[in-house]
Amino acid sequence: MNHRFRDVVIALILAAGIAVPVWLWMRAPSPESPLGSAISCDTPISGTLAVAVDQSLIAVARIQAEAFSDQYPKAAIKRSSESSRPVLQLLEKKVDAALIEGALSAREDSLLSTLKHPVKRQPVARNALVFVVNRANPVRSVSVSDLKAVFSGQATDWKSLGGSPGKIVACLDGSNLRARALLSEMLFGRTDALDATAEPDLPRLLNRVRDDRNAAAVMTLPAYAAALRSGGYGSSIKAVPVSAGAGSKPVAASPETVYTGEYPLSMDIFYLYDPYDPLATGFGAWLAKEGQKLFERGDMAPYEQLVRTIILK
Repeated sequence: MNHRFRDVVIALILAAGIAVPVWLWMRAPSPESPLGSAISCDTPISGTLAVAVDQSLIAVARIQAEAFSDQYPKAAIKRSSESSRPVLQLLEKKVDAALIEGALSAREDSLLSTLKHPVKRQPVARNALVFVVNRANPVRSVSVSDLKAVFSGQATDWKSLGGSPGKIVACLDGSNLRARALLSEMLFGRTDALDATAEPDLPRLLNRVRDDRNAAAVMTLPAYAAALRSGGYGSSIKAVPVSAGAGSKPVAASPETVYTGEYPLSMDIFYLYDPYDPLATGFGAWLAKEGQKLFERGDMAPYEQLVRTIILK
């Protein structure tokens, strides 16, 4: 009798050991513990990623985001509605990642180092700044030294650059803060050394160059290419080739010359993200591989050309 009782107790314990875990697994989650919290929301190919983007990269960022979501329908890449100070948005945790032109400044680098997780800086593409003048301007090329003189106020007459006599009117896109800082860094080694008129936005900068044969402007290569495609500026503005120094050959800005490093006003595009964020890491892997060919659709150069394998039968 004692043996039978013992066997029954053991059987009940074993049954409970199986039934209770099954019941816990099958039961609906409580309101305090919703299903989403029990399962990791983001993976490298699913979830929602908020990305801040420099102004001139908005078009290519849209191309990349759409292609990524087409490939991985459970992933959504949302671009921040703000088009300035993407690094600040990342610092303030308004976004999960950022796509920026050029390397970080010393101040940005210092601020990002204060974050709990160190931000990974991944070069993903190459871009350039171009020197743009009115098409009636006879200037054929300039050097980096010439640009220093123009944007420091030392060169005031086009005749000194091989053009017709006339006052040089240096102007920039006042809404593109990062492009202005990068030009200043390239020419003077610091971010606040430019002497130029700031137009309110890119359309008014383009109109200024179109309507004033003495205007001289700097803008990004994608902005210049988009202006030419628009049909309103192709016959009235031109990009001037730039040489690195005295005696060197002037080089026209193009994705090819930017990729090879021949064009002197080139810079890298960086993707900044938390390496502990699965979707941010997944999107970074995409930009470094499949996304490389898509940067060319944004009028810039990829960071690395993909190796193409040709199979001969």
